Amino acid sequence: MRRLAWMLCMPLLASGYSLTASQSHEAAPMMAPAQKSLTDNDLTNDRSAPQRSESAEVIIKRFRAAYGNETPRVAVFWNRAFDDQVSDWSSNARGVVSTRGSLNGEVPDGNVDLQGHGQMAAQAEYRPNRRSGPAEPAFQLQSGLVSQLTEAGVSVVARDAIMRITDNTLENGDFSRLSPDQRRLEMRALGEHADMLLVIRKLARDSFEVEVIDVQNGNIRAMLSSNGVPPEQDQTRQWKATSKGFQRIEQTFTLNEIGQELALQTLAKLGR
Repeated sequence: MRRLAWMLCMPLLASGYSLTASQSHEAAPMMAPAQKSLTDNDLTNDRSAPQRSESAEVIIKRFRAAYGNETPRVAVFWNRAFDDQVSDWSSNARGVVSTRGSLNGEVPDGNVDLQGHGQMAAQAEYRPNRRSGPAEPAFQLQSGLVSQLTEAGVSVVARDAIMRITDNTLENGDFSRLSPDQRRLEMRALGEHADMLLVIRKLARDSFEVEVIDVQNGNIRAMLSSNGVPPEQDQTRQWKATSKGFQRIEQTFTLNEIGQELALQTLAKLGR
């Protein structure tokens, strides 16, 4: 009898166990791993990290495909502002003289009404002394940027040269013209001898700003901010064995290499 009762209870026990085992439980909360706080060294390393991931060959190939045989003529402004001042001449005073008069009379054939008026304006202008702008980047930096642009097929024109060529074209040979307005001459030279203007400014030891402007319509073709650090080509040279283990070697780059890198990043923007 007991055996029969036990056999009848077994299915109930098995069913209860199954129900208990099938119940789900929420996962216990787990603590997130502690995040490493940023240090000055981390920020310095981030600022000095390379900013280009594509190879130079890929960038130049895409740029040439985008422009074909019509590669642009580019003038470069080194630490020179391209602002809204359109003339060398400035004025802080203006005088206006206005005169008006009328004359009425009669003639045998009828009445005649003669009226006249005139206005004259005078404005005093001055041209400030030409001041030398901020120091230009080192020759090596300019050489690296120009050589890389030229390799991609860009025609780099010299600002001073195109201004003198433009002024000489305007001269009739008797050299009686007054001293030209430099800013207007500059803009005319850009419009006649360049397609784009590349303005490069050095903000700090490891910070550059580059802006490319279409001088025909004013469109901004590219803008970038860069440290000019090329990608690391040989990772094996970045570490050395010391008595305290392997230590990372701080890699330095020449100004020529930084100039080439700025040119490649600019070409990457223009070729998109």
